[in-house]
Amino acid sequence: MKKKVLILGGGISKERLISLETAKSVFNELKKKNYNVIICEPDFDLLKNIKNFKPNVIFNALHGQYGEDGYIQSILESQKIKYTHSGVLASSLAMDKEISKKIYLKNNILTPKYIKFKFDINNKIDKKISQLVDKKLKFPVVIKPINEGSSVNVFICDKKNIIKTLKLLKNYKQIIIEEFIAGREIQVAILGNKK
Repeated sequence: MKKKVLILGGGISKERLISLETAKSVFNELKKKNYNVIICEPDFDLLKNIKNFKPNVIFNALHGQYGEDGYIQSILESQKIKYTHSGVLASSLAMDKEISKKIYLKNNILTPKYIKFKFDINNKIDKKISQLVDKKLKFPVVIKPINEGSSVNVFICDKKNIIKTLKLLKNYKQIIIEEFIAGREIQVAILGNKK
């Protein structure tokens, strides 16, 4: 008999919908292989659902906060439940963009220059931020939350719109303002079109 797999999908992060899509795709593929599989939300009934279903392994299809940051991993490990994904510490470190950058720098891994920006308790933004960014990084810059997944709330901005962009992210306590690295142009030779 095939193993039981409980897929964790959904959750409460800003990536809930894509997590559900991932969970459905994994579900369909595992069903084709005749695994006994269910999709489960990480809600207050999670541990009860795990206990009732008794999976051999949990497939973590959660995205973003609470799914990729070590949170759900710590719950599963405390219950001694096998799961797919990196462990608690690796997940936690990888999700925090500032800690990740410190690890890269310590190990001589190239990473764009950055500054950390903290909102004050009133969410006021000092207009001098644009001068500081221009001095330390130069414009354009990439602005993003320290602990979101994928490209959630990532913005490329210039001197004219940095204050407006920062205001969009005022619900975060701290963000990363990072040097913008432009992509490389790739020259493609199309066969048969030589003159």
